[in-house]
Amino acid sequence: MLNNIKKITLMLFIMIFAFSAAAAAFDSGSFYAEEEEAETTISGDIKPEIRVFDDGDLEENLSGQLDISYPGSSHSFQLITDFQIGAAQEIEFNELNYQYYGNKYNLLIGKHRVIWGKGDQLHVVDNINPEDLSDFYNPDYKDRQIGEEMIKIDRYFRNGNANLEFIYTPDFESHRLAEDPDSPLGNWIINPFADKISLLQLKSATNYSEREIINQVEAAVKEEEQQFGLRFTDTRAGTDYGFSYYHGYLREPSYDPSVFNFKSNPFVNNSAQNRQVFKQLLDAADLHYDQVDVFGLEMARVIATINSRFELAYYNTDDSSGSQRTVRNNKLAWVIGGDRDLPISNLNLNIQFTGQKILDDDQIEANGASDLQFNSDGDYTTNRAVVKLEDSYQNEKIIPQLTWIYNLKENDYSLEAAVEYELKQDLVLEISHKIFNGDQGTDFGQFEDNDYTAFALSYDF
Repeated sequence: MLNNIKKITLMLFIMIFAFSAAAAAFDSGSFYAEEEEAETTISGDIKPEIRVFDDGDLEENLSGQLDISYPGSSHSFQLITDFQIGAAQEIEFNELNYQYYGNKYNLLIGKHRVIWGKGDQLHVVDNINPEDLSDFYNPDYKDRQIGEEMIKIDRYFRNGNANLEFIYTPDFESHRLAEDPDSPLGNWIINPFADKISLLQLKSATNYSEREIINQVEAAVKEEEQQFGLRFTDTRAGTDYGFSYYHGYLREPSYDPSVFNFKSNPFVNNSAQNRQVFKQLLDAADLHYDQVDVFGLEMARVIATINSRFELAYYNTDDSSGSQRTVRNNKLAWVIGGDRDLPISNLNLNIQFTGQKILDDDQIEANGASDLQFNSDGDYTTNRAVVKLEDSYQNEKIIPQLTWIYNLKENDYSLEAAVEYELKQDLVLEISHKIFNGDQGTDFGQFEDNDYTAFALSYDF
């Protein structure tokens, strides 16, 4: 981690000096113009939490965030450090950047998190940052984002109502998976091979732990570099809209599934020999990230008192014909929905649907089980509904919430009931109960034994 910090810091200072002249040229004002006096601000939060799982397991967790900012009128620096016991990386420097503000241009250099799209914690056009899934989907969307080292330039038009955004990152990082079944966060390990080969079978044959198996898989995936994106957003006649383009890679690795369709069990009664067999299988599977171009459209507008949201994305991979077995097909993905206040108490109802349609599925059917995306039921469209009901009492000191996430195809779901109670200013008690249900191979059904009740105190400073 120390090497990463040194790398980020060195990148920051080199680029600050290298781009200072260019940043000044963007604007008629001088880079060295006198700034309004500003003070460095330090803020953050700390959150101790206890999770009681249905099997009686009690886990203690501690998370927090430290935000150090220098909010100058022309220049700013920001450092945001996240800390979470049990996460795959306990200390995370998610923001470490310098920003220059001109009349028509903004320049950011360093580590940063960017969210594209109009959905409410659901996005299909947001592809710049990977997600930390070591606590599955339990944290909010923004809290799952992992910062990327980047150069980000914003060019404003029409008095700031329109913005053209350019982002370049020299590196590409995949989603971070859980690897510790005994984490204080709970066991959220996802089998990267789904039903092709079970983790239990690999553990038994190789005598590897889940952590070692996940690490072996991640080490076998070919590394990729560089991604960039363009996004134009504008507001006209009460409609917020935007167009975006992303060039990079899918963050879910692809591989040759036929390697794991064993005609006979390749494992023998020898752990050392089986470990070598496992390594050979990973090499033969050719794990890689598919290159992709994503073309996106986003819109938001108030329609008949409903705060409506919409995102549509076309994912174009190298398999434009759909015939390549080990490359994911092109697809369409969408988010549509909105929220509105109800005439009961302070209730707000938020309903969104997100899904995708894999294109050229006839080619997948022709390839059969040897195709990475083959589905025995022949259905290559998925839809997910997210329903959130929220109320508030005593000037928002008490906020109860009910959130239901349901996969329409697989009929698996997660359901969470939660309440936030402000004990005093900046000190909030959070109580929640979360359940997972569905068949074992589904997104939420695989964690059917992970139902838990959580008690947390959140203190902002």
